[in-house]
Amino acid sequence: MSTSSASNETFDPSRDSPYNYVPTAWICALFIVLFSLTGLIHLGQSLWYKMYFLIPTIVTCALCEVLGWSGRYWSSQNPPASTPFMIQITSTIIAPSFMTAAMFIILGRIMTIVGVEYSRLRPKTFSILFVTADIVALAIQGAGGGIASSAEDDDPHGAERGAQIMVAGIIIQMVAVSLYVLLAIEYLVRVYRNQPIHPGFTAIDSVEMLAPRQPRPRGFAIVTQKIRLMIIGLSISTVFIYIRSIYRTIELLDGWNGSIISNERLFNLLDGATMVVAMVVLNAFHPGFLLHEPEGIRRRSRVVWAQGSANPRVIYN
Repeated sequence: MSTSSASNETFDPSRDSPYNYVPTAWICALFIVLFSLTGLIHLGQSLWYKMYFLIPTIVTCALCEVLGWSGRYWSSQNPPASTPFMIQITSTIIAPSFMTAAMFIILGRIMTIVGVEYSRLRPKTFSILFVTADIVALAIQGAGGGIASSAEDDDPHGAERGAQIMVAGIIIQMVAVSLYVLLAIEYLVRVYRNQPIHPGFTAIDSVEMLAPRQPRPRGFAIVTQKIRLMIIGLSISTVFIYIRSIYRTIELLDGWNGSIISNERLFNLLDGATMVVAMVVLNAFHPGFLLHEPEGIRRRSRVVWAQGSANPRVIYN
């Protein structure tokens, strides 16, 4: 009997594979195709609608997912190898950070269109604050992944330390997403009830400037069907990313040899499938179509009424 045959016969996934199982090749290939397709569609949509901020965010998320699932496919062909395992765990951990950055920016744009008077934060401040938190979370996750990747096979403490650092990054991301959700809910409730936080300030977007003599709709009346669809799409994606973040936190806290990280079905469903759904939903409910401004009016002008003043100021962005 050849040496390779003997090694195949004695191979034990629970002992010799860093996953504690062998990733299923066709499932890995399926997710590579799905993430490639949604990423290419997002790239085309961002270029078509000239929403270039989606390229370093959602498109980069798709690239990280493709890289991660390619690592898992590599592992399906060479189960004992540690390099593809660390490629996939680092890439799939950091990928959602790019997508949540896009979601923060999209919500800021919704606030700008619907009315900043209902928000506790200015849309620009909102986007900067949460994207910064996302970058910090991404840096921490990347550092943890680097430490875990550089740990020697006989240094389990180094790998565990890297995992704990990645967990810290995920928790920061979850806190940021939680605050984003709470502020978004408060904003939408205030819009629905027409209860502005800053009642003396009003913003009119570029579409309304086409008919400046018409009275500005207030509250939920200004939320068009397209904006409602954008809010629905953003909400669905947020829910699936949140589910995925909870799963990955529990997975890493359970340890490299825990029962959760050793369950391939859980990973496929609660990481791979949730991210595919989150990305495909934003393909369908795309901000380029739903929040698109008319041609020739891209430089937004806003009319702002100061508290107690009868004369508006016109601000050009």
